[in-house]
Amino acid sequence: MSDHTFFWHDYETFGRVPRRDRPSQFAGVRTDANLNEIGEPVNIFCQPAPDSLPDPEACLLTGITPQMCWERGVPEHAFANAIEAQLALPGTVGVGYNSIRFDDEVTRHLFWRNLIDAYAREWQNQCGRWDLLDVVRVTWALRPEGMQWPLHEDGKPSFKLEHLTAANGLSHDAAHDALSDVRATVALARLIQTVNPKLWDFCLKLRRKDEVVKEMGVGKPFLHVSGMYGTEHGCMALVWPLAPHPSNKNEVIVWDLSADPAELFTLGVEAIRLRMFSKRDELPEGVARLPIKSIHINKSPIVIGNLKTLSAATAIKWGIDIEQGQRHAEVLARKGHELAGMWPAVYERPAMSQADVDEDLYGGFIGNEDRRTLQRLRTLSPAQLADKRPAFADARLSELFFRYRARNFPDTL
Repeated sequence: MSDHTFFWHDYETFGRVPRRDRPSQFAGVRTDANLNEIGEPVNIFCQPAPDSLPDPEACLLTGITPQMCWERGVPEHAFANAIEAQLALPGTVGVGYNSIRFDDEVTRHLFWRNLIDAYAREWQNQCGRWDLLDVVRVTWALRPEGMQWPLHEDGKPSFKLEHLTAANGLSHDAAHDALSDVRATVALARLIQTVNPKLWDFCLKLRRKDEVVKEMGVGKPFLHVSGMYGTEHGCMALVWPLAPHPSNKNEVIVWDLSADPAELFTLGVEAIRLRMFSKRDELPEGVARLPIKSIHINKSPIVIGNLKTLSAATAIKWGIDIEQGQRHAEVLARKGHELAGMWPAVYERPAMSQADVDEDLYGGFIGNEDRRTLQRLRTLSPAQLADKRPAFADARLSELFFRYRARNFPDTL
């Protein structure tokens, strides 16, 4: 019996950009490892800050207005504290639907603005994070039996939560209401866990970086499931690990083995950069993007080291030629070392102008002494905050602290 719990959660926001746009609603439901609900659901609104404008389209989509949040909600610092209390509870796996790409970014930036460690709840005290979306994709691609798979008008599958719940007769009272979306996600998870328990357990273990690394192995091809590869290929590709990312230890550069890698060895740094980072419509005529992707081992990727998992019939269905991929892999195994010195130059970025401090979470990690100072500041009353002029080693934090006071405790200015 596992001692972890899941905290299924969802945000509604006043815009589409997590680093900039503010949350309007947060809802969450805690379940045990068998997806039985425990405790009371969480459903809170966040009062809008005076220095942030909502996107009208977001209000139209969700039906949540700034006036509603002002009447029903709490200040952003209290909103953030309530969320941290749930996600940081020991043994909690925070999970949602497309949560790693969106909701977790909302959480990180919300915590950053409110002086909370943006990452601690993702790894401390046996906590972690996971995402159901790629679990749905791999279920559809490899083990679709036992579920109904809705299609768009063009015949492609839909992975929208509301479409999947409707097709499978699962309750989903109000799409774009956070609590309704959470309960729908849990219902979908229960269905997958019931019809594919082994696949469920396999995907769940990949929330841990060490398990991802183990599954990928060293110097061998593996399957990667991601929306990047398109539904015509089952959202899946046979890939080869080219190199670790030169500046991000949690990122691995991979080559899609459906393509012959021979051309890669004829290209210089600038040609590779052009064909990796340019939009398709910006490339010269007749020039294609290189089939190079990145896998983030800390984002619960679906990677499969045992190629026998892909049956011959399923490989044919998705147009994945394992034998051809193996031949391409042999080329990279033999010659890949020739590229090793290029990757730092390929991924070198020009100096960027300083981001606004509210959006500068990724501008650098906070030192331990500054982190302790921020933690102490969070415990102070408004009257005590008014007298504080903390000294920080990190130049971003004085302005961040000023804005924290201005938004949440304007009388302290």
